[in-house]
Amino acid sequence: MVNDMSAKIKKLVTVLQNLQQNSEVDGCALVSERGQVMAAALQSGVDEKAVSAMAAALVSIGGRVGTALNSGEPKNIVLEGNNKTVIVRKIERAALIATAPSDAKIGLIDFEMDSTATSVEELL
Repeated sequence: MVNDMSAKIKKLVTVLQNLQQNSEVDGCALVSERGQVMAAALQSGVDEKAVSAMAAALVSIGGRVGTALNSGEPKNIVLEGNNKTVIVRKIERAALIATAPSDAKIGLIDFEMDSTATSVEELL
């Protein structure tokens, strides 16, 4: 069973690395609804535990805001910073986090995240 889990994690990391190779994404991670890292391909120096906990909270709050505004569950939550753009997307019982330069083409990243989400759903 441990080998099955490590094989699944390796496949998830490969899916995340493919997202980076196919778009301007320079870091990404998959986290559980509870804020635990499932797989990551983040830049060095990034605190994976802190990012995963905050991303899970962001997805939860985004869902509440969507409900309060009668807009439904958000597809993406986008944070546009001076240096980076952060995109968080809910996938089943997890969240996909992607970072990219602030001038990145969000449409292409969104397209690639669709493909990544499908691959992740098949593995979960």
